Amino acid sequence: MSVRSRSARRRSVAAAALAGLMLLTGCSSAPPASLPQVVPSRAPATATPVPTPTRTPAPPGFLLPGEAAALPALPAGVPFTGHLLIAESSSHSRLTEIDPSGNITWTFPTTSPPLLHPLGAPDDAFYSTDGSSILLSSEDGQGAMAIDRTSGAVLWQIGTYDRRGKDSTHFNNPDDLAPAADGSAWMADINNCRILHLSGSTGATISILGGNGCRHNPPQQFATPNGAFPTRDGSVVVTEIGSRSVNWINPDGTLRWSHRVPAGYPSDGMAYPDGSVLLTDYSTLGQVLRIGADGAVLWKYAPRGKEQLNHTSIAIPLASNRVAICDDFNNRIVVVDPTTSTVVWQWSGSGSYHLARPDGIDYRPF
Repeated sequence: MSVRSRSARRRSVAAAALAGLMLLTGCSSAPPASLPQVVPSRAPATATPVPTPTRTPAPPGFLLPGEAAALPALPAGVPFTGHLLIAESSSHSRLTEIDPSGNITWTFPTTSPPLLHPLGAPDDAFYSTDGSSILLSSEDGQGAMAIDRTSGAVLWQIGTYDRRGKDSTHFNNPDDLAPAADGSAWMADINNCRILHLSGSTGATISILGGNGCRHNPPQQFATPNGAFPTRDGSVVVTEIGSRSVNWINPDGTLRWSHRVPAGYPSDGMAYPDGSVLLTDYSTLGQVLRIGADGAVLWKYAPRGKEQLNHTSIAIPLASNRVAICDDFNNRIVVVDPTTSTVVWQWSGSGSYHLARPDGIDYRPF
């Protein structure tokens, strides 16, 4: 299955409960310094005042994508606690952070100025696991970067804007610069059919999986991979567009399991603490799937009618009973309770600030 340009159509658990996750309900870490560039706003019509939760877990710190599924269930009427980080792949070319009332608390542009070298429209953005930086990538811009979370300063940038390549410093539709627990990062290089393991401090390539032709033969070869999400034990979950599959790669590079999934365009598979994987279907009739280690579909969210999803690029848990979904072509973020498959909250902008093609999302619980 060929990969189309982002402007027409975008690409796109840990095996045991880990020691870090054992602290989720009991640790107490101090909130980080305030973020810069606070933008005054008012709550949009789609976001109603949020009641105070009857039980709020202590801030567990920054998590790997997927780990928030271990957080305690939230009460009815509480969509989430903390903040969502949204990447817009439209001409807006920006990152936006919001709170549960729909207030915008931080923004960051990814074109010049203020950047010396533009990144382009960001497809995805993630908090590093130590909270010091934000990792972002641009599929159309052919690059990736890390920025300081408090100052917005560029820490490093790789790739050449709008130039494709296949060496260690050039890419062909790079996607999902995802953080690893050890401070490194992983990135799918879609049209080069490879997965890059990168230094979190410099962006230099540490190692490469695949890159030996575009076919489904993991981990030696991948059929247009569009996501590589690390877990606490050092393994990586990879989705493939071409084979419509999800693969779990062990820390030593061997294949743990691989399954074809019922999705036309599987995207951004991330590990749940119980060993299942949450992924989306980036198709006109979008859907969210949770896949077990045996390949069984444990949960499917594919509404029709007014709630129908249109090109869902990524979904991420916010608690054991909350999943946030990027509904890209409907220009909104939707929060769903997977225990009932009902929408509990949605957001499409605040005041004059309207979402345009939200394509990436991450979560911090404080």
